[in-house]
Amino acid sequence: MEKKALFVGDINTDIMMGGLASLPVPDREITCTSFDIVPGSSAFIAASAFGSLGGAPAFAGLAGNDENGEFMLAAMKAAGISPDLVEKTQTVKTGVTVNLIQGSVRSQITYPGAIAEYSGELLTSEAIRAYAHIHFAGPYQQLKFKDKITSLLEKAKESGITTSIDTQWDASEKWQHLNAWMKSVDYLFVNSDEAVSITGCSGAEEACEKLALMTACPVVKLGKAGAISINSGRVIKAPPYSIQVKDTTGAGDNFDAGFLYAVLMKGMPFNEALHFANAAGARSCLYTGGTAAKSTFRNIIDFMEANK
Repeated sequence: MEKKALFVGDINTDIMMGGLASLPVPDREITCTSFDIVPGSSAFIAASAFGSLGGAPAFAGLAGNDENGEFMLAAMKAAGISPDLVEKTQTVKTGVTVNLIQGSVRSQITYPGAIAEYSGELLTSEAIRAYAHIHFAGPYQQLKFKDKITSLLEKAKESGITTSIDTQWDASEKWQHLNAWMKSVDYLFVNSDEAVSITGCSGAEEACEKLALMTACPVVKLGKAGAISINSGRVIKAPPYSIQVKDTTGAGDNFDAGFLYAVLMKGMPFNEALHFANAAGARSCLYTGGTAAKSTFRNIIDFMEANK
């Protein structure tokens, strides 16, 4: 049976404004050198990248019954993502994120819309058994859904389904429910800032060690410094790649997809999977927008060979 992975989370359109002359200045107009409207959202980018690598992604989330919602559903179809558990709403609009990019610095402004309204009504015990893995992305913007994740993780574990969570940032820094999530999740993806905020540690490596006492497998993404994880008590590091960064949008989501594909579809040893994921995230930075790289498995292998 095909190992199908379900990606659960936000649905939103990304507006990309690149090459800013400066970061925004109050009461002053600035210019940019590029403008694109592309499919966005952490969950979509990860699902799309997983599909490009050769996996079988499906999606669960909420789209508004509007132009951006139709745009995102069309993008799922084009990317080979099954909209198995996508719901639509008349109540709010589909989310939109404006990405302001100056060099390697990216600022974002998000209208949550349907993201905050998603409640996961279709994620029943029977429905989730169709998948080998479930990945939850950006739960802290999913205000009506995050309370249900603990139960879903427990149900998945009982059914032998592996799980992962990419927390994204919690604006409150309270990290509600995270302790409960960490007890059941197989892979926890966080970046260095998130790891430090969650643990109260002074640095990412110390934070990773503390997270390893709280969850089965923490994976800390360090951006241009690579990645670090602790698996079965062993510290594993993936060194950075020296590349000319075009845009970091979705790099972490491409990392997640690379890791999950390496583990689920290729059965790679953990060390190799972490290095593969790091390369997937790095290669995505050569393109504008989180889905533009469209990395295949061969692309990532060639990238790793060319950047030893």
